[in-house]
Amino acid sequence: MRKKFFTGKGKGFKSEIVVKGKVEDKKITNVEVVSSNDTKEIGETALPKLVEEANQTKKFHVDAVSGASRTSKGFNDALKDIENQSKGVKKSTETNVNDGTYSITVTSFVENQGLPGSGKALIKVTFKDNQIKDISVPKYTDTPVIGGMAFDILKKEIIKSQSTSVDAITSATISSNAYLSGVEKAIDKAGGNPTAFANRPIVKPTPKHEELSTDIIAIGAGLAGFSAALEAAEDGAKVMLLEAGQTYSSSTSRAQGFVMGANTDEQKRRGIKDNTDDFYDDLMEVYGDEPNIEPKLLRKLANESASYIKFLEDQGLTWDKVVNISPKKPRLTKRAHTIKGMGTTLMTVLVNSAQKKGVDLRLGTKVDELIVDNGVVKGVKATTVNGDELTIRASAVIVCVGSYTANLGLIKKLNPKMTNIEVRVGNGNGSAFKFFNQVNAKIIEVPYLQFMYYFYGKSFGDKFPEAIPESPTLPNYDVLSVDGGGNRLASEDDFTFEFTKRCWYNGYDEGYAVYGQKTAEKYPIMTELGLTKRTAHNKNFGYKEESIEKLAQDVGINPSNLKKTIDRYNMLCDKGEDKDFHKNPNNMVKITAPYYVLRLPQICSDGYTGAKINEHAQVINQDDQPVTGLYAAGSCADGQVMGIDYYGDGMSLLICGVFGRSAAKDAVSKLKK
Repeated sequence: MRKKFFTGKGKGFKSEIVVKGKVEDKKITNVEVVSSNDTKEIGETALPKLVEEANQTKKFHVDAVSGASRTSKGFNDALKDIENQSKGVKKSTETNVNDGTYSITVTSFVENQGLPGSGKALIKVTFKDNQIKDISVPKYTDTPVIGGMAFDILKKEIIKSQSTSVDAITSATISSNAYLSGVEKAIDKAGGNPTAFANRPIVKPTPKHEELSTDIIAIGAGLAGFSAALEAAEDGAKVMLLEAGQTYSSSTSRAQGFVMGANTDEQKRRGIKDNTDDFYDDLMEVYGDEPNIEPKLLRKLANESASYIKFLEDQGLTWDKVVNISPKKPRLTKRAHTIKGMGTTLMTVLVNSAQKKGVDLRLGTKVDELIVDNGVVKGVKATTVNGDELTIRASAVIVCVGSYTANLGLIKKLNPKMTNIEVRVGNGNGSAFKFFNQVNAKIIEVPYLQFMYYFYGKSFGDKFPEAIPESPTLPNYDVLSVDGGGNRLASEDDFTFEFTKRCWYNGYDEGYAVYGQKTAEKYPIMTELGLTKRTAHNKNFGYKEESIEKLAQDVGINPSNLKKTIDRYNMLCDKGEDKDFHKNPNNMVKITAPYYVLRLPQICSDGYTGAKINEHAQVINQDDQPVTGLYAAGSCADGQVMGIDYYGDGMSLLICGVFGRSAAKDAVSKLKK
């Protein structure tokens, strides 16, 4: 009797997609996905649609789902595999390629001012005797600790197996897929058949189970995890640092490379006068009216910031500059210690220091659950990228896995009022909540992400504005910023979060930048992007009109309110003095026809909702007692020291460092007892 049910495989965005289907009369039915590990908000959302269409059309090829091209291709490849099996067609693994080195340029990943964009990678593949002998990437736009590490891993796997059927590196999926695409194109350019290389199976070792032990476990290889691990190692503890990704793809790696500090030696060397009391007062001015803020933890950050700056210097870090992140109080003092090479340099220094200090650093090791005995945390259970299961006993576990901005489901659940998200750049997937739920931890609920209203979009591709209205690092002061009511809320040359806070509390899910022809001519790329690109919610990013009334109608602002605001602003420009918000007169540009408006959607980084902790970074349970053996630091536990009016770049990294070290110190002190 001829077989009717078949299982096919195809390569998705992150990993293999396995599909099962029934074939009768040259048609396919009963299609279902057996397994897949593609991204939940893209691949896993697209797959049900693909399955539904395949079952309705009964065809071995379905239309791609918009925004999920790689997943759609993998699904269709799986259907084609089923079709070939039903026809008795065997997969070919043999092909001939010409000797030589072939160069391919592919679209890859790049970050500019902390924002994702389309970059490029130059892939060189060398063939000899029908085998891939070498793969190099002499030029690429991703960071060395993310894309560069992914390229090295993929190179070893491809050359060893002579197969391109390798999984993308989960912590560098875009660059991984660019790399694999480049290798496939090089095979084709050399006269070979890329499918033959893709058909070659990857032989993986049989998973095993290991029982391990250490003194302290830190979960997550970002700044909080490394700070905890390094502090514990320096204090004499045996430390294991576990990271789910195969690269150092934390928010730290992608950070701008600022760390806040007051009364530091570096400030003194540069003649900058500062003290911790002033830092604390400035923090309280920014955060003091937020209901979730814990003043004593802000005091701890201010008091220990200089010590943490020195700690980083002791690891081998040197500072490029110390700058202020706004020309206005309370951010006027130069406290942001900056690093050449930004987050990449910081991560490289931390990795090198950890290796020298004997930290057991394990990439590609995902913690599945805590080991909890009578309410006491005594280790973790984890799975490696090869499928090995680890049971690791320890006296303390420090959770440093970041927030949840890579998890769209959690974002919608925890922040229902955030309805206009354009870009998310945080890396945490929300795994911390799983650990906190195990111990009945108290959660600090903050109903918004760390976000700004400013001009940037997924659709910008490889183009980038000359300057960005309401950007914290590349600001454009030559515009007028208004909320959805047409109201001016803050000085445009103040730190962007002053505008963000007021716009949010006024109830608007986006802001707007308004300007005239003079500014349009000064910033042609910004203007072009506004007039030609669309937002993630399929709205025009910008408009150009001959009247303010039409401009207001384009974005739904009350025309009379907007005209009143612009008239007032132009009057202040004529007088050369901003009596409303004290904007620098040099940044005041009169708005004249034709008029332009740009949408400022929500650009998000990390989430604030997370565990409640004390000054030792111990996780607090529902009875307001510390959970023995469990600590948390960084973006999964910063809700008591962060609010919508973010103090500035460098504050998040300071929080990671101070509380990562505090957790380690307390955990080690209990070891000694």
